[in-house]
Amino acid sequence: MPEFRKTVLIAMQAVILIAIISIVYGLIVDRRFTLEYVVFANVLVGTIVLCVALLIFMLPAALIHNKLTGKLNGFKPDKLTDHTTYMERRIAEKHLEKQKKAYEYLILGISIMLITGLLELLFLAFSPSG
Repeated sequence: MPEFRKTVLIAMQAVILIAIISIVYGLIVDRRFTLEYVVFANVLVGTIVLCVALLIFMLPAALIHNKLTGKLNGFKPDKLTDHTTYMERRIAEKHLEKQKKAYEYLILGISIMLITGLLELLFLAFSPSG
């Protein structure tokens, strides 16, 4: 659970940073404050983070054999080493690390989009024209 809180905190910081950059951009381009740039930029960043998470899910965990050099990644076999179980275990560990990182990015992207949506609803509820 602390990892989830940490991810949500990072998402909040990202939303605030993107909002500040978007507000500055809106003031430079339109010479007025508008929420359109803030919402669009935050949703765009959330979508990019989600795409990165999906890309991490689809990529292979590790390339075991480097075709250019013909060497195994950091593995020096000797006569007593059973290379099959060692490499299977290493691949499994890399796969679990990859899955964990992909889930973190997935939660980060969803959190950015949810926080943006909630803040937009909050601003629209308290705006004078709403």
